Amino acid sequence: MTDQIEFANVIILNKTDLVDENTVGLLRASIQKLNPGAKILTSDFGKIHPKEILSTHLFDFELAQTSAGWQKELEGGEHTPETEEYGISSFVFRSQKPFHPERFWNFINENYPMGIIRAKGLFWLASSPDDALNFSQAGGSSRLERAGVWWASKPFSERIKYASFVENREFIESRWDKDWGDRTNEIVFIGQNLDKEEIVLELEKCLLQKSEMAQFESQKAFVDPFPTDI
Repeated sequence: MTDQIEFANVIILNKTDLVDENTVGLLRASIQKLNPGAKILTSDFGKIHPKEILSTHLFDFELAQTSAGWQKELEGGEHTPETEEYGISSFVFRSQKPFHPERFWNFINENYPMGIIRAKGLFWLASSPDDALNFSQAGGSSRLERAGVWWASKPFSERIKYASFVENREFIESRWDKDWGDRTNEIVFIGQNLDKEEIVLELEKCLLQKSEMAQFESQKAFVDPFPTDI
């Protein structure tokens, strides 16, 4: 459902007669945060004028591919008063240090803040430094996937053979870190009444600490509860 909301250009919020005005406002604000560009309609018993949804010529495939609120947040999207009025907010957590696999696993499975509605982004683990991993959460459902490998996992002589690297080399190298290369954690969080400072603090605790760098540099194994088939 979240994927559909993020991809749609017209969204109907039905049965609004069954809830109070504040609940409707909260739902509208949440949907607007998930998809800032969508036209949101409200209805009772599904009563919508056909002109609102038929032959609107509003759909643009390329625009729809980048319409999700988490994508807008990565681009530095605006935080509108309409969503903030209901405590709906978003932020991006960024760090190039790797996550300690056990601590980050415990965070997303045991200590995950209840107010987060949606999260999406890339991350990497000290236990698998070559792998770019994707984290996606919507409501009570979450998913982990392997997104590929970091360019830093390959020597330059290999990177330069890939058209995707050559075509985007300037951008990739503009974000290159002398220690971590292009490896990065970049996760968007969207939710209600989020304590950003506390969430950021907890995520920073999940990162590899100075005392653990020797273990990382010597390539000693970390306790890693993440599935091996992601």
